[in-house]
Parts: sequence; C-alpha cells; structure tokens
Amino acid sequence: MKENDIKNKLISSIGTKRFNHSIRVVDTAMALSSRYNVSLEKTYMAALLHDCGRLKEYDKVLEKMKYYGIILDNETSDNLNLQHSILGRYVASEEYGIEDTEILNAIRFHTTGRRKMTDIEKIIYLADAIEPDRDYEGVALIREMAKVDLNGALLVSLEQTLDFLKEKDISINKNTIEAIEWLKNNCMV
Repeated sequence: MKENDIKNKLISSIGTKRFNHSIRVVDTAMALSSRYNVSLEKTYMAALLHDCGRLKEYDKVLEKMKYYGIILDNETSDNLNLQHSILGRYVASEEYGIEDTEILNAIRFHTTGRRKMTDIEKIIYLADAIEPDRDYEGVALIREMAKVDLNGALLVSLEQTLDFLKEKDISINKNTIEAIEWLKNNCMV
C-alpha cells in the first residue's frame, strides 16, 4: 500500500484529530529512533499505524473484533484503550498489509508494554506517551529522559501509568506489571 493511500485510509477510519496525533507520534518516534539507531522505516510505519485500531465508530471496533475472532479477557473487555491496540495489530496486518512482526508487536503493545520489549516497541510506547500535545504531570521529565536513557524513560512512564490506573481504580493489565519488573531486573544500569 502506498504511503498516501495509508494516510487517506487512516484519516477515513480514525478521523483527522487522531491522525494528527499519529503524525506527532511519528515525529517523536523518528527522533528517538535516530537517537537509538533503530530502523527508521519500521519505526515510521509502526508509529503511523499505532492507532489504526482506534476507529471513529465504536460499533465498528466491535464488528472488526468479531470478524477477526478476537476474544477479550475481563480486564480488556471494558477498556477501549486496551482494545484498540489488540485490534490494531490485526488491522495493520490485514488491512494495511503489514507483515513485519516487530511493527505489529509495537502496535499491539503500545498501550501496555510487555516484558522483553524490542527497541521499536519501547520507542512507539514512549512516543505515544510523550508526543508534543501530551500534557500531564511528569511528561517533561520523561521527554528529557527519553533523549538519554530509553529504558529509564520507559520505566518512569510505565510506573506513572501504573500509579494512574491504581488512583483511578482501573484494572491493570498484567503486561504492564511484567514490563516494569522486566525493565527493573534486566535493563537498568
């Protein structure tokens, strides 16, 4: 699929506002990718498509989940933030022709993280969290950390997400907890 076709399809399915967010994520991810010597081509596509499962119409999300045979567990069935990344992996593969496992996994885990994240997965997670329009307590620190310590920035971001979920009494995905533990045990100097 050509880049312009991908962009037009995205605008149609996720809307202009979400597409503009995706472009900011692309810009942020490309800067991180350059800094950490990660494939620019893969990073670009993963960042561009990271929200391809966040469709404008919620009934379409449910329809596509059914079509792809996606069965959600209890913690995911009520959480659109988690659903769109699961669906996004399928949409990227089936509707945008993405076959690269690294790109598909970056899309799939950009909301939760997971243990043994690849650098592309880390970059997409962080770029989504720190793109220029994000404004929450601690984002400036994470942005600065991301310039010098990918794993440290990711850990701080994941821990802030965990604290937020606890504070709001939102169920916590096991992948997030596993990502934090994995980073602490394997990636911190």
